[in-house]
Amino acid sequence: METNFYLTLIRKLLNPIPQYILGCLPAVAIVGDTPKEKLTEKLAWSLRCLGCPFTGLFYSCNVGSRKTDQCLFWLPSDYFKCERNDGQLYPIAFRPVGIHGKILELNEIQRISAEIKRCTARASVLERLSSLVSAYYIFVGIIAGISRVTKPAVCEDWPYIPLLLSWTIPSIYKRIIWGHLIVKNPKIEMASLKPITLKEIDDEEIKNHKLFTVTFTAFASVFFPWITVLLAYFTPPIGYLCRSKYVSVLCAIWSLNSALAYLCHLKGERGVSNFCFGIFHIWFSICGFVVAMLIFVLGLLTNNGEWWLKFFGPSCDVSSACTLNK
Repeated sequence: METNFYLTLIRKLLNPIPQYILGCLPAVAIVGDTPKEKLTEKLAWSLRCLGCPFTGLFYSCNVGSRKTDQCLFWLPSDYFKCERNDGQLYPIAFRPVGIHGKILELNEIQRISAEIKRCTARASVLERLSSLVSAYYIFVGIIAGISRVTKPAVCEDWPYIPLLLSWTIPSIYKRIIWGHLIVKNPKIEMASLKPITLKEIDDEEIKNHKLFTVTFTAFASVFFPWITVLLAYFTPPIGYLCRSKYVSVLCAIWSLNSALAYLCHLKGERGVSNFCFGIFHIWFSICGFVVAMLIFVLGLLTNNGEWWLKFFGPSCDVSSACTLNK
């Protein structure tokens, strides 16, 4: 019996990958895009963004659409100094992004403009089209999930994966509309320009707005994924059954990590990945790997409904509800 199971598993793995999974892969690549050079660094950042939605959404929603802002995001705090009203310079404690943002004046923008151009490029037509494909499958997944709530129980699973990844839409939108890519590491290209001079933001209204937008991004990162759990719960047969519980594990990981990342940002970060000696960066990346595996298994379970019973027991059997609605 065990041999037959493994043979069946291998045969299922050899089947073509569902289109909606392939269509969502560009969304993961977009939200986890990084100018790091090494493959391991790129992979670690992609996993971090997959394991902590706040990381990718913060870059998409709170950093801004200007090339300069996007490049400065990747620089540690020791690349900057802040100018007082008396003209004296002093080092800053945290990266000047989000609620710790500061003003980069025009003369300083002009001084670093050549390096900014070297670090950036425009997304190609193909890259933007792949982004549209991801957006298409995610929106179709959302519509499919909502429509299943209003219908009788159907024995075929609907794809949860596009709906789970719907939080990547702001990143996809930003890639399609502005199309800015950071192709070279600003930390290397701008090393000779240190220190980059900034000025404090004196306007309290601007500071409050930054705090609001970052907090709203954190709120969305923590709570938005749970919409998938609600739809799974209210999809007939209604109840907190196996599918709802499985999706809840993913959402719990995302919510916990997004809340932690928000608290890290409030406290302040000296670098992109070295908060608390890099422990949180490692933790988020490990969680990203776990999330990737859970999504992969969810894709297999969606295409093979009988596996819910094999892996999680008879409590996952919804065939009786399906039969009643035939």
